[in-house]
Amino acid sequence: MLVSILRLHTVDAAELDAALGARMAEAPELMRDMPVVADLEGLGPVPVPDLLVALEHVRRHGFKLIGIHQGATATEPLAEASGLPLLVLGGKSASEAPAPRAKPAEAAPPEAAAPVPAVHTPTRVVNQPVRSGQQIYARGGDLIVTGAVSAGAEVLADGHIHVYGTLRGRALAGVRGLVSAHIFCRRLDAELVSIGGHYRIAEDIVDGERGENRLVTLSGETIHITEI
Repeated sequence: MLVSILRLHTVDAAELDAALGARMAEAPELMRDMPVVADLEGLGPVPVPDLLVALEHVRRHGFKLIGIHQGATATEPLAEASGLPLLVLGGKSASEAPAPRAKPAEAAPPEAAAPVPAVHTPTRVVNQPVRSGQQIYARGGDLIVTGAVSAGAEVLADGHIHVYGTLRGRALAGVRGLVSAHIFCRRLDAELVSIGGHYRIAEDIVDGERGENRLVTLSGETIHITEI
């Protein structure tokens, strides 16, 4: 299973619903569990309200949106309005899931977008468990979660992520291109970990990498998980 890039080429509600419904019907269980990044560059200039409606259609069909591919169409106003981070893609674990009138699936090229590190802001602290279905994003800074992150939950930060309980959900650090970001957790049993747009999912994390007191870092294009 790979992180999927969902490339949209229309915001027409009828066309989008038909294509997304057909796509989900191909493998509903697989698609619901797969992290999806929306690529909107094929749409051209579209008002932010129309883009928000298109993203909501994607969610309604059961796709798990974790971010938007940073580009000319996906800008800060859209990220602010949608609550989704702008992600710099290019990791070798990304694959494309075509939507309406999409071109054949291709791996996202490493040069697709230059990393744009975010300006650092104060740390966001969450003093309660992050439950399934919740998404917590620390824009511009680090994120500290003093409890556990449940399966089906997502924690994201432009900087580092610290989880003082068990990390069972998804953790994405350096989501706007900070490749030096780290993920620290008391116990790692994650569905997905990501740094600077590079991903490893549950199937790629071996038993020896799971366990207590883990550190996740990025070297080149490779995610490393070590004990601390």
